[in-house]
Amino acid sequence: MTSSEESSSSNRFGGMWGDPTLWFVLVLVFVYAGVYNCLPITFPIFREFFSANLEQMGQSQSLFFISGIVFSLIGGWIIGSIGLRRALVGALLAVVAAMCVIGSAVGFPMVLVGAFCFGLAMSALNVVFSSIISAHFGDKRQSVFFLAGLADGSGAVVGAAALGGWFAYANRTGGSWRIGYYIAAAIVLALVLWAWRLRSESVRRGGPSDSRLPALSVMAAVLTTPAFYAAGFLGLFHGLSQGGMISFIGQLYQSRFEIDAAQAAYFISLNSAGLFGGRFILSWITARWRIPELVVLTVCAGGATLAFAATIISPTYLWGVAMFTVSGMFVSGNGPSLSSYIGLRFSSHLAMAYALFNGFNAVGAAVSPYLIGTMGDRYGVELSIWLGPVFSLSLSVLAIIWFLREKARAAA
Repeated sequence: MTSSEESSSSNRFGGMWGDPTLWFVLVLVFVYAGVYNCLPITFPIFREFFSANLEQMGQSQSLFFISGIVFSLIGGWIIGSIGLRRALVGALLAVVAAMCVIGSAVGFPMVLVGAFCFGLAMSALNVVFSSIISAHFGDKRQSVFFLAGLADGSGAVVGAAALGGWFAYANRTGGSWRIGYYIAAAIVLALVLWAWRLRSESVRRGGPSDSRLPALSVMAAVLTTPAFYAAGFLGLFHGLSQGGMISFIGQLYQSRFEIDAAQAAYFISLNSAGLFGGRFILSWITARWRIPELVVLTVCAGGATLAFAATIISPTYLWGVAMFTVSGMFVSGNGPSLSSYIGLRFSSHLAMAYALFNGFNAVGAAVSPYLIGTMGDRYGVELSIWLGPVFSLSLSVLAIIWFLREKARAAA
């Protein structure tokens, strides 16, 4: 690398640290990740208080992701019409309401209602902050997605540990598990004022052209591009692999080693720590070298496949936690790579492209917990959870095939 290249790469982040939009996005993603996995963390509570079985718990997680499919059909047009600022505030308020519904539920049906609403709001937040990153940061997009990934990983660690720790404390002292949900909702509520006061052209508008074209025209422009379907199926397999493993790895080890709710939550917390570490490394690498998103995705999904398998066959709880942490390091590259790829290919229709893409991702994430939970009730979770590594391997293979196809067409 020449001295000029080193100077360029080292300054890639330099002009951004004083940008209020960057700090808002990082805090938003931190909080988003902190509450994202609250449903699987609460599975032991659902079993104890509502007598929920594996299939029912899988249904709650599936509804969370099914709502993302619903949002993908209308979300892009809504965000493009009302602008990112109003969409952001509305989504944050919806997250607050959904968490209060789950926290105040007196029966499992109300949990299912809250799970659907929660997933709808979280899908909106994901589309909004992805659109902001792509629209506001331009060619620095890939590096910022990995910085946001660091915030995501750290938020998931803190959120999972805090909520799981509260559940364990409440169980020991006779306290209410619901307070954990109410505190989380209050933290999300605090972001609303900051979101409304944020001064940023990228936040004010809904995307470069989404709000100036008819919704069906924007959707057609995205859906007639082959790259979208490639990204969509990559997102589908990412959701299939990660959704099932996150939802049921704790249940596998509870049945195998009789661990408590807090110990089960450590799987998610330490997997998120792995996400943080992996994204720290990848953000450093991508700030210095331009590596195609699909290459990063291929390597990360392949490594995650091996780490998932090692987690499942681990002979002890500690070894299993260690392997699931390693899986987080590899999985850390999947989401940012896919988001950056969408931003690269659909810079003129960001909100619509991200909304539709999240629909594919949500299909996989919705099917996987339900499939693993249903098969787990019938054949045992020890067998059904192997679907996670299978889907991760499929993601890696598909990514390298599409990368080679694009490379061949570019050379032609």
